Amino acid sequence: MGIVTLITTRYIRGSRVLGFLSIKSRLSFIVMAVGVSLLVVVLSIFNGFQKQVKESLWQGGPHITIENSFGSGAIYDYEKVISHLQSDPKLKDFIISVEGNITSHGLIQSNNNFNPIMIRAVPIDSVERLLQNGLPNFPRILHYNRDEIQNINSKKLVVIGKEMSAIFGYGMGREITMAVPGGRFTVERGVQVNVQTFRLTGLFKTGYYNYDSKFVFLSLPVAQDFFKMKDAVNQIAIKVSSLDDLKQTKVRILNRLNEDNWDPSIQEKASWSVRTIAEEQENFLAALRLEKTIISIIVFLFIVLAALGMVATVHSLVRAKRKSIGTLKALGLASNDILLIFTLNAMVVGILSSLVGGMWGIFVATKLEVIISGLSEIINSVGSTLNPGDWNHVELVPKDIYYFDHIPVDIDISFIFMVTTASTILSGLAGYFPARWAANLNPVDTIRND
Repeated sequence: MGIVTLITTRYIRGSRVLGFLSIKSRLSFIVMAVGVSLLVVVLSIFNGFQKQVKESLWQGGPHITIENSFGSGAIYDYEKVISHLQSDPKLKDFIISVEGNITSHGLIQSNNNFNPIMIRAVPIDSVERLLQNGLPNFPRILHYNRDEIQNINSKKLVVIGKEMSAIFGYGMGREITMAVPGGRFTVERGVQVNVQTFRLTGLFKTGYYNYDSKFVFLSLPVAQDFFKMKDAVNQIAIKVSSLDDLKQTKVRILNRLNEDNWDPSIQEKASWSVRTIAEEQENFLAALRLEKTIISIIVFLFIVLAALGMVATVHSLVRAKRKSIGTLKALGLASNDILLIFTLNAMVVGILSSLVGGMWGIFVATKLEVIISGLSEIINSVGSTLNPGDWNHVELVPKDIYYFDHIPVDIDISFIFMVTTASTILSGLAGYFPARWAANLNPVDTIRND
């Protein structure tokens, strides 16, 4: 084994002039290291992007929603339903909060037009908790009128998303007119509409554009008057402790609600439907997963290309060392040792490139925002120098498009370990086939011809 290690080390080093690694080994090393680092950086960004989107999505609304499909959809005894769910010992470990709310489509007036929006009303038991972002189903408030918001449970006050404020040009204290269905359907008049004017008292931001541009939040008592749903809600909103338990929690909730005779007066007026936020956003989340998979495959093919380059490198090394191989075999070195020498040669280069590429990828991923900001400054400084009058400021990652305050990066060490391991295995496989050819060389023919 000692002679195998010695010869492998000698072949990896190359000539004394070049030092560590021969020219061809260096080329394979660089290509594979770049491939590994690219894969680490790209997937760290995608992981961070998905994590940021999901966190914004989970913060924007309830994780599980219970609705009544019977009649008008109103849930009049919702407090009894909440108590029934909270009394289940099997649900206590999964549920953070259960509360009734009203969620409905509506219209908001902007100039002479009415634009479609979503209106959500939640109970606000403490204004201080609201301002400290402690309410489970109320998004994070950025700006508010402290004196006015104290009356949010009694006066017609609303909180809208920061993006909606920018779209419609609503400022703090603005009077906002909203319309919702507010009566019975008649053949002569159709659906009656209830129109009321509210005062804008706060702006929220979840980081999820669809919420921040479409949702209007208000207090549940005010909304019950607005929707003419006295002492009733149309949803029961549930926050869970872990989003991995959504399916299990949904099944348990359905079983709990459909238990026989727990409250006949409620059951005979209810037809329960339960859905999770993952089901509501299924297409969106599936698109994120597909995007990540496609990018992973594309970048991984770069590593496969580097492995094919490793085949050419080891094959070229075998051809250059044919005479040495013949001499070694003539001196008694076994064919398996020859096979091991060249396979180890490829694996060592693969291990080194995986380690260097992985560490470089982690470094670039953690410093990505600084690197991009530096590149933007260089581009802008050069552009303004060459074209001082007509140069437009360049932003490589526009925050108004990606809707992030920073570039999201989430480095998964387990994934990086998997990538480096896969690269090492590919390198070993790439070196095996030329090494097998080297092991099968006839020493007599090799020495005679070379």
